[in-house]
Amino acid sequence: MVKLRTVIKKNPWKTVSICGFLAFLVAALSIEVGIRRAELPEALFEGADSTPTLLDQRGQAIAVLPSQTARTSHPLTLREMGSWLPEMTVAIEDHRFHQHRGVDHKALLGAAIRNLRKGKVVSGASTITQQLIKITSSQTPRTFQSKVREAFAAMRLERMWSKEKILQEYLNQLDYGNRRIGPEAAAMAYFGKSAKDLSSSEAIFLAGLPQSPTRLNPWRDITPTSARYRRNLNHLQRLSKLPLPIKTLQQFPPTPSRYDPPSRAPHFVSAFRSRKIPIGPFTNTSLNLRKQDSVERLMSLHLASVNPLGIGDSAVVVVENATGLVRAYAVSGGGNSWDTASVLRSSGSTLKPFLYLSALHRRVMTAASLLPDTPDAISKEYGDYDPKNYSGRHFGPVRVREALGNSMNIPAVLTLSRLGARDFFATLTDWGFLLPGGFDAYGAGFILGNAPVSALELAGAYAGIARRGVGFPPRFSAAEPVEIRKVATQEACEILIDILSDNAARTKSFGNASPLNLPQRTAVKTGTSSGFRDGWCVGFNRNHTVAVWAGNLDSRPMGELLAVRSAAPLWAAIMHYLYASGDQPLPSPIESESLKKIQIAAETGLLPRTGEPTLDEWFLPGTQPTETASSWYQNGRLTLPTEYAAWCASPHNHLGAVIRKTETLTITFPKNGATFEWNPALAASRQQIVPTSSEADCEWHLNHVPLTGPAIPLSRGEHTLTAKSGEQTTSITFSVY
Repeated sequence: MVKLRTVIKKNPWKTVSICGFLAFLVAALSIEVGIRRAELPEALFEGADSTPTLLDQRGQAIAVLPSQTARTSHPLTLREMGSWLPEMTVAIEDHRFHQHRGVDHKALLGAAIRNLRKGKVVSGASTITQQLIKITSSQTPRTFQSKVREAFAAMRLERMWSKEKILQEYLNQLDYGNRRIGPEAAAMAYFGKSAKDLSSSEAIFLAGLPQSPTRLNPWRDITPTSARYRRNLNHLQRLSKLPLPIKTLQQFPPTPSRYDPPSRAPHFVSAFRSRKIPIGPFTNTSLNLRKQDSVERLMSLHLASVNPLGIGDSAVVVVENATGLVRAYAVSGGGNSWDTASVLRSSGSTLKPFLYLSALHRRVMTAASLLPDTPDAISKEYGDYDPKNYSGRHFGPVRVREALGNSMNIPAVLTLSRLGARDFFATLTDWGFLLPGGFDAYGAGFILGNAPVSALELAGAYAGIARRGVGFPPRFSAAEPVEIRKVATQEACEILIDILSDNAARTKSFGNASPLNLPQRTAVKTGTSSGFRDGWCVGFNRNHTVAVWAGNLDSRPMGELLAVRSAAPLWAAIMHYLYASGDQPLPSPIESESLKKIQIAAETGLLPRTGEPTLDEWFLPGTQPTETASSWYQNGRLTLPTEYAAWCASPHNHLGAVIRKTETLTITFPKNGATFEWNPALAASRQQIVPTSSEADCEWHLNHVPLTGPAIPLSRGEHTLTAKSGEQTTSITFSVY
C-alpha cells in the first residue's frame, strides 16, 4: 500500500493514463457485453406484412385486402424501390447512415447540446437502424432505458445485416399515413405510381411523411405537408444532396392526390375469402374482370328497364363449363349490401331438368314418353296436392320433350312420383344443391319451387349438365380441389340438352320469339316462384353457363312477371355478349351405337302412321318405341286411356280426342270416397263438379235422381253417384262437408 502511494506521488500522469486505460477497457467491455446481450425484436425477422392482392384470371388487380395494421402494404426489395426514395430518406433521416455502426455519436452529441439549450428533449438523434428497432419493438412507454436498449440492439443488428438490408426493412416498415405502409403503398396512394417511378421531388415529399404521419396527411391538409417539403429541401441543400436546383424544386413542387387501392367485385371477394382458399401476397382467382364489367353493365341496364315493373334486385353468376371456375359474379339493385348470388331463394321450375335427366338416365322414360297434363292426374298419386300450370291450361297428352320445354307442373309431379320423390331428392346433392331443410321440409313440392337454391348453385349444377353429367361445385380458384362425381350418362345428358335447346318444344308456353330463342344453339330453362317473387333463367353454351336471378330481396312480388320477362332478357343479353366474345354454340347430338335417332308421331310419340306429322327424337338404345300410333286412333280420331276422361270432356281438348272404349264402365271423377269442402263464402253456382267416366256418353244419377246437366251442384252430406251406359251401371260415393 505504501509502495503504491509512493508510485503515485512520483509519477501522477502515468497513474492517470493507467486509470484511464482501465476505465476505457471496462467501458469497452461493458459495451461489447451490452451489444452481445441485446435482444432483437422477433418482428424484425418476420419482415413487413404484405396486404394480399387478389388478381383476376389475367393478373389484373381485383382488390387489396387490408390487415389489422395496414390498408395497403407491399414490401419491395431495395432495388425495386428505385433510387430516389431510399437516397432522399437516408439524406433526410440519417445522412451518416453508411458511416456509423448503428449509433451516430456525432448526432448524439449535437442532440444533447440542442436539448440542453432548449431545456427539453427536441431531438433524439436516432439512426435508421435504431428507428427500425423501435418500429419492430412492442416496448412502451418510451424511456431512457428503452433508448439504451435500442442503441445496443442497433449495434448488434449492424453486425448481422448489411446496410442495404437494414435500409430495405426500414423503408418497408415505415408508416406514410392513412395506413399506407412502405414505399410502394405510399407511392400508389399519393401519386398513383410505383415507387421505382417516383420523381426526385416526389421522393423528397414522401420521405418527410413518416416523421409525423397523422399531422402530415396530405389528404386532410396540404399546408403542413408542403412546409415539411420546403424544410427538407433546405436540409438537403445544406448537405449538398439536392438532385436539382432548389428554385426548380420549390417552383414545381409535387402535387399529391388520392388513389385508393382497387376494390372491385366485393361480393365475389367476400365469397372467395369465405372458402378458406390460401391467400398469398398476390393470389390469382377465377374472376375475369372483363366479363365482370360487362355483366355488371348489362345488369344495370336491365334493372333500369324493369324497375318500373317492380324488380329491384338481381344476381348473375357465369361459370366456365370445363373447369367450373366462376368468371363473373355480379350483384346489383337496392339490396346491394347482400350477396344475392349466394342467397337462397325459391327455385321455381329450375330443378325440373334434373328430374327429367334422372328419368332418362334410369330409362324410366324417354323424350317421347306421353304424360297426362290433366286436372285430375295428380290425385291418384298425391291426394292432397293439386298443382296447376302458370298458364291455367291443361294440354292433355304431352311428350316429355314438350312437358319440360313448356315447364308444365303436373307432368313434372307425375314424373317425380314414378322416380320416387325421396330418392330423386337425394340425387340433387350430387349436382351441388344444399337444400338445407331435407326432403321432409319440402315434400313433393320441391320440384315446383318450394326448395331454396342460389344462383351460384344453379350455375354450378347446370354446368355439370353441360359437362355431360360430370358434377362438381363451382370454384373460385384453380387451386381449389375438385371432387368429381359422375351423376348421369353422357347420352342422357345429350338428350336433355337437345330438349333445352329446342325452341319449338317450348312455344306453347313461351311463343316462338321469346328471349330464350337465340340464333345459336343454346340450352336454357326458366323458373318463376309462387307469388311472382323470384324469376330465374339458367342456360349454357359450349363454353359458359349463365344463371340469372331477378326479384326483390324483401320478397315483394314482381307485378306478376314470369321469368321470361323478369330474368330471361338479361340472360339473353349476357349470352349475346359471350357469343360476341368468342363463345361457341352447343354441338348437335351425333348418332352412335349409344344414341339413336328415329322418327316418331308428333301426337303420340309412337311409331308414325302413314302420312301423319312426324319429328325426329333421340333415344338410348333399347328405349325407342315399338308400338305404332295406329292403335291410338279410331275413325281418324285420337283415342286416349280413361285417365284422360276429364280432360277430353273439358274445353281444353284441342285434339278432339275421345276416351278409348273399355269393357267395364268406370267413373274416373270423382274417385270413390272423395271428400269435398263446402265454402259458404262462395256462390252455389261456383261450387260444382263435372263427373267423367270411361264412356264418353252415359247417363248420370245423383242419389238415384237423373242429372239434367253436365255439372253436379254440391251440397253438404253423403252422396251416391251412378253412371249408366247401355247394360252397364256403376256407382261411387262421395261426401261434402
